Amino acid sequence: MATIYRQQRQRQTPSALWPALLVLGLAVTVLGLLLIFNPFATAGTLAVLAGVALVLSGIGETIAAARAENSAGTAFFGILLILGGIVVLMWPGVTLRVLALLVGAILIITGVVRALVTRASQSREVGGHGAVPSYALAAVSVVLGVLALAWPDATIVALAVIFGIQLVVTGVTEIALGLALRPRTRA
Repeated sequence: MATIYRQQRQRQTPSALWPALLVLGLAVTVLGLLLIFNPFATAGTLAVLAGVALVLSGIGETIAAARAENSAGTAFFGILLILGGIVVLMWPGVTLRVLALLVGAILIITGVVRALVTRASQSREVGGHGAVPSYALAAVSVVLGVLALAWPDATIVALAVIFGIQLVVTGVTEIALGLALRPRTRA
């Protein structure tokens, strides 16, 4: 999503969807903060929060795909997030171990897909500037996913904080992109 909107910014093309990105970014950030500051929630509550956050992130990615040209990778990424969120929401009584494995796998897959989409879009761009934030988000996602898989018996506190950090980073990025794409008034 970051690469698509960066291309629009470079062309000075404002997006009519910037309010949706802003709202989704705020929602994902708030959910991330809830996970960080309420780590003693039950596994079921964590599953619901994680599922809602994944669905909202997926909707944001899907909106980005709808707005962009050649966005099959971004659409796939959004659909993957939505499906992962639905799986988590439909299985709220999941144990912490299974939740850690599920979230870890989702984070690794989405991180790899984000890196591949960024690489593919960079190969089409001239100059290739500005891919660092997308690659950084992909790397954070993969690292956090590996950590979740390596320690599936970790306490709910650790999982909540790790996933919360990921959501805050994603939410703040979506907020920044939404604000960057709002139409500028000419004075």
